[in-house]
Amino acid sequence: MDSIRLRGSRFSGNTIISNVFIDNYLSGANEAQLKIYLYLSRCISSDIPVDVSSIADRFNYTEKDVCRALLYWSRAGIITLDFEEDHTICGITLNDPAELPYDSPEDIMQASSSSASLSSVYMGKEKKKPELHGYSASKLASFSKKEDVRQLIFAVESYLRQTLSHTDMEKILFMVDELKFPVDLIEFLVEHCIDCGGNNMNYFMEVAFSWNEKGIHSVDEAKEYTKFHNKNVYALMKEFGISDRHFTPTEYDYLSKWESEYGFDITIIKEAASRTIKRLSKPSFTYADTILSKWYAQGVKDLSDIEVLDREYAQSAKREYPKKTASGPASAPNRFKNFSERDYDMDALEKELTEKSLARAGKPS
Repeated sequence: MDSIRLRGSRFSGNTIISNVFIDNYLSGANEAQLKIYLYLSRCISSDIPVDVSSIADRFNYTEKDVCRALLYWSRAGIITLDFEEDHTICGITLNDPAELPYDSPEDIMQASSSSASLSSVYMGKEKKKPELHGYSASKLASFSKKEDVRQLIFAVESYLRQTLSHTDMEKILFMVDELKFPVDLIEFLVEHCIDCGGNNMNYFMEVAFSWNEKGIHSVDEAKEYTKFHNKNVYALMKEFGISDRHFTPTEYDYLSKWESEYGFDITIIKEAASRTIKRLSKPSFTYADTILSKWYAQGVKDLSDIEVLDREYAQSAKREYPKKTASGPASAPNRFKNFSERDYDMDALEKELTEKSLARAGKPS
């Protein structure tokens, strides 16, 4: 999907929300509508490109949810929507609430709830979702005889560690026959689902329907999409505290390097990200890369290896910089103590001093 053009006032480093918006529109909007309006304001302030699909992915909404929210604000006059000839949204202008006549939340909701209005906004003409159906035994048999299909079946059965049932085979045929997925895309889809923890045919079909709606019909398109939409990307974004943008290609290259070249699990990568934030108080892929590169050179395989390295480092530092005893502050140097102690015969010393005193006085001892 092409990015939507955003227009409105920009304030570098800040997102400005009108007091009129807060006073007149905040209470009448639901959570999705508020989130999407705030996000659009944020994107304008930083010139971040958007589209309906990316907004839906960010907030875990459906594309219809996003379009309903856009329609709500459009009816309120808060935004102005621009459309292509097929009624697909191609531009959004954020208007100044202070310059708008105020409508009550009830009036806005009534105007925006029209199903006809929604269909005119949602991706132009809505595509009818294909309905899963069965196939005859003869068609399944003919389908299964194809060489590439046999290889696909073998791969799927290997992943699932079970023989595919008649119903499972119908679902694979449906992807080819109705969704027009090539066999190599189905195999990639299965691999992707397994990596994400979904290891059953129902989950495979959910992803297949989703990709079909997004227009993904080749392995290259699927790779480009999953590159920025997988659980490890989102996990690392959360660890780094990144919530206002997607990874840049360079940042994704770092993640790909840590996963593919270094073979690190996401738990190790998140640990490096956590230490980066503690050290720098901001996300830095370069700094995290120095940590992970060192761990790779030291043969780290899991978190327990990192714990061992931490203990060894602490012990080494303790030997090199021993702690002072906690018996109290060291006493200052004393000139009266700066001599070697000696043993004296006090009786002899007293007798000698007495004799010297009597001699000075002229008296016999």
